[in-house]
Amino acid sequence: MKYDEALKIINEDINSGYMVAFEWKKGCMLHSDYFPDKHAGEKLIETEEEAWALAKKFADKTKGKVVNVYVVYENFIPVKNYKDRYIKNR
Repeated sequence: MKYDEALKIINEDINSGYMVAFEWKKGCMLHSDYFPDKHAGEKLIETEEEAWALAKKFADKTKGKVVNVYVVYENFIPVKNYKDRYIKNR
């Protein structure tokens, strides 16, 4: 690979959307999940703010069933400063 090709890959903005990540409470265990399901071909959420708004609505409707709700990039890495905004939902 040429150096210029490597730099293009390194500097490329690969973010094509956002997802909401969370964990289902199943007895004493937690099961990770997220939406939308990018592996099933669902369209990702366009903006981070829209993702946080959906995360809040989802957390409100699932209080006690899911915990640790937060927003991730399309590559499953949490967004910057997610720890300041994540929803414990306990």
